[in-house]
Amino acid sequence: MISLDLLIHNARIADVFRLRVFAGWIGVRDGRFVYVEEGTPPPNIEAKEMRDLRQRVVVPGFIDSHMHIESSHVTPRRFAQAVLPHGTTTVLADAHEVANVAGEEGVRWMIRAGQNLPLRIYHAIPSCVPATSPDLEWTRTVFDAGVITRLAQEPGVIALGEVMDYGAVLANNPRLRGLVEAAHNTGLMVEGHIPTLHGTDLSQYLAWRVTSDHTLTTPEKIREQISKGLVVMLQTKSCTPENIAAVMELVDRSRILLVTDDIEPSLLVKGHLSLIVKLAIDAGMAPIDAIAAATIRPARYLNLRDLGGIAPGFRADFAVMDELAAYPPRQVFVGGECVAADGKFVEQVLPELPALPANVHLPGPFTANDFRFTSNGATQVTANAVVLVSATTSATDLARIPVQLDNGYPRLDETLAVVAVIARNGSSKSIGILKDFGLSKGAVASSFAHDSHNLLIVGRAANNMALAANAVREMGGGVAVVRDGGVIATLHLPVFGLISDASLENIVPEFDQLEIALRDLGIRHQRPFLMLSLLALSVSPKFKFTDKGVIDTEARKLLPPWE
Repeated sequence: MISLDLLIHNARIADVFRLRVFAGWIGVRDGRFVYVEEGTPPPNIEAKEMRDLRQRVVVPGFIDSHMHIESSHVTPRRFAQAVLPHGTTTVLADAHEVANVAGEEGVRWMIRAGQNLPLRIYHAIPSCVPATSPDLEWTRTVFDAGVITRLAQEPGVIALGEVMDYGAVLANNPRLRGLVEAAHNTGLMVEGHIPTLHGTDLSQYLAWRVTSDHTLTTPEKIREQISKGLVVMLQTKSCTPENIAAVMELVDRSRILLVTDDIEPSLLVKGHLSLIVKLAIDAGMAPIDAIAAATIRPARYLNLRDLGGIAPGFRADFAVMDELAAYPPRQVFVGGECVAADGKFVEQVLPELPALPANVHLPGPFTANDFRFTSNGATQVTANAVVLVSATTSATDLARIPVQLDNGYPRLDETLAVVAVIARNGSSKSIGILKDFGLSKGAVASSFAHDSHNLLIVGRAANNMALAANAVREMGGGVAVVRDGGVIATLHLPVFGLISDASLENIVPEFDQLEIALRDLGIRHQRPFLMLSLLALSVSPKFKFTDKGVIDTEARKLLPPWE
């Protein structure tokens, strides 16, 4: 007699090894697949639980091999509750948002907070703390080789997170070189971030033994990166028909993966990696190929040899669906246990959060005077204004614009807004001009501002900017939108000023109201909060703001906000 914990029969099984679906049965014991067979089960089986799937499809649990939990603005346990119902059972999380705010102890906190959950969370140590260097932006700490070596010993750590400062790589920066060497010496893989490099510059970057790229891509970029040995990760913005056609032309697609990178709360209620799988299919990828790109291929990339497939000896992480790509799944299993059903998390007692590090602060309080350009009596300055290129990307350009001053405060036309970035410890700040953001009234302040997460304020009047900044400070972190002298929307993010332990059901209405309020201020970007948070991303082409000034992200140098 064959003894099993779970017998699944009358099923269609997604074979991600041979890219096919076959009729068969599955036996699970001690959290692993024991039998995965075609046809019907033999009569000599005894199982604690038997499930007749009535021709429903069994697919491996999704593996997201590049993502940031903080981008969903929830703690790891709330994130697990949110994504498991959509079929994601494993993630590689890079906590570089928390790392920039709370340093090494912040990363340890995220690792502890991700333990003993039904979601399998592996970790990449953030490489970009800061994203560039302390002379370009303030950060609480600077990660060096010693930090990498220490954190590599933590449970579940398998990678060094995306090396975003590609300019420093090309310049052979000693600190960054030390980080990467420490990663290799401790057996970690090294993830990449390569938005613009090609040719010899790309080769020079890859010579540091970088393994992947997840940034916006093109058919030409895919072909070059595949030829140079990279794993190419496609996220939302890269799942275009042109890119998918280039992928499907490849004879070997084993190094094409699907990832989320960042997913906001309002999207997370609709799906997780399942959204990217659907996008890829809609753009022309064969459904079984898309599922392989979200299961066995990331498992192989991450060297998780017993995940990503439905095969004997593999961990029994899987989803049951009516059809091959019909989301959300009917049920989701991790280690043979049902953790979600009919789009809902199966309630269970989750571990308490660890105690927060004590080194997280926000600057302030503020007055309108903190947002003056100058008090030296000048009546005009020439601003190095950052210009938003379009409403669909985070790309920016630069324009030199004369700005009239009244007692140090700028006189703005309808295309301009003021941006202030203030270091979290209050030690430094810059105030500059943003063009074509669309903000025509009010102000918004945020303690969530990639990647250093210094306090970011955008507005047209100094009193509104002070009001928004003080509101964020008073609620312990988050986002506040001001209009007509009052706060009209808030997003509470009390954990590191980045995330919340509230349920997604509570976060989403706040986030949706925030987006509505930002559009009401006139912000024209299709994803207004995302664009707001990227205004301070010092590695995002081509010009952004830091607490030190306007940064030319390609040349890796600071410009004065105004002269």
